[in-house]
Amino acid sequence: MSTRALRLSLLGATVIVIAIIGPFLPAKWMTTITYAQIFAIYAMGWDILSGMTGQISFGHIFFVAVSGYTTGLLNLYLRWPIWATILLGVAMAVLAGLMFSVPALRLRGPYFSLITLILPLATARLVIILADWTGGELGKFGVAALCPFLDYKANQYCNYYALWALMTGVGLLLIWLSTSRIGKILEAIRENEEAVEAAGINVAKYKIFAFAVSACVVGLGGAFSVHVNESVFFNSLLSLTTSIEMIVASVIGGMGTIVGALWGGFLVRGGEELIREVAHWKLPIGAEGLALSFVERWATFIFFTLLIVLLFVARQGLLPLLTGFFRRGKKRYAS
Repeated sequence: MSTRALRLSLLGATVIVIAIIGPFLPAKWMTTITYAQIFAIYAMGWDILSGMTGQISFGHIFFVAVSGYTTGLLNLYLRWPIWATILLGVAMAVLAGLMFSVPALRLRGPYFSLITLILPLATARLVIILADWTGGELGKFGVAALCPFLDYKANQYCNYYALWALMTGVGLLLIWLSTSRIGKILEAIRENEEAVEAAGINVAKYKIFAFAVSACVVGLGGAFSVHVNESVFFNSLLSLTTSIEMIVASVIGGMGTIVGALWGGFLVRGGEELIREVAHWKLPIGAEGLALSFVERWATFIFFTLLIVLLFVARQGLLPLLTGFFRRGKKRYAS
């Protein structure tokens, strides 16, 4: 099976499962999975740039903020329709990516990563300075809902499946791109940029292209999140923690695989919530059972400890680990 076919099969199986389980989820978990889908889009967007080319960005939340604030404020103040604000928000994210990528091409390694880290910090200060317009750290509410249903359940279902469709479409596009000739060139740049240049390939052009695609995908997630939240909220649009979590999701899932980044996104967003769910269980020990409520206080610590252990076990990520098992099993069966 080719790499493209394998990744498409895994993506297909994943999104089918997510689509099927939706109606059976309690309201709390449907909300969790809805936001996990947004984060999976962020992780895939980060992966097509940093996972494919090896240029590690610590500030991808900058593109979320550019798109999110553009989308939300246009709708809030000018009452533009949702489709128009999303399109312009994504366009602004791509433009920001292009403007940043050209001078950033001169930098490599930690210098490039440092610049990407400074961008969201500077943007955060700008948002606070313009607090009369942006709401500052408190944000602004009243943005049009993505799904304007009066019934809460109908609204929740609509958000869930709208983001499911967006995530599926983004996944298909990025898998096709990552396994195409362009994807092979991006991987070659990651492995040996000098050799690619020596082969007569315009490295700068492909890096700029990767930046634009990455900013577009992450911007899409940011624009949709604003309408799902019905607000421009500082902590969701400019949290450096989210930027770091994008990296964690991609690394744990398998950098440069796209599907792995999607899996990692769900793991990072849903893993801690699952541990908190376990905290409400009672083990059938003793007359009243053994309560696990103490786990809730340690949920974050336990979760990140498990992530560290997982990184040691799956050094290249979950997807390469699983495909490695599959190939070894296939060889044993063939022999």
